[in-house]
Amino acid sequence: MTSRKFFALFIGCALVPLVAAKASLEMGLFSQTSVNKGEWLEHEIQLLPAASPMAPHWRLVYVRTSNCNHECDQALHAMQQLYTGLGRKQLNIEPLFLSAKAVPELNQFPAINALVDTQPQIELDNQIVIVNQRGLVLLRYPVSGDGEQMKNVAKDIRTDLLRLMNYDRNGV
Repeated sequence: MTSRKFFALFIGCALVPLVAAKASLEMGLFSQTSVNKGEWLEHEIQLLPAASPMAPHWRLVYVRTSNCNHECDQALHAMQQLYTGLGRKQLNIEPLFLSAKAVPELNQFPAINALVDTQPQIELDNQIVIVNQRGLVLLRYPVSGDGEQMKNVAKDIRTDLLRLMNYDRNGV
């Protein structure tokens, strides 16, 4: 084989996959779905102050700007069950309830700590969000008053949390 044939074959082998990949992206043949279950935020939101290095790396926060109702109770119950179900991985997560004022219903959920913020994020109202150690919101999940739907949301949160904890390298 001459050097020209070898070079042409080499260039062909390198260019064919690149051209095929470009064509599949432009024609929409490649699925661009992600594996996460929650919705990624499109811009940065600093919801909480940065945590200390000894604090849990992830914070699961339910944001509520108005009074607690049935949806709120369902969300808090789902967070309590999710936290309990994590077992030894609970050490990496801190469940929080962020509201404009103190809520007496929170006494029913001992694992969830309350935070009062006089100016909570309106765009995150009635949503459960995953917050990293630096206080940035990463994923958000809608809250529903339906118990079955909240079970599915809790499963989705668990899946994403476990994946985030698996890929987390801050503590290493």
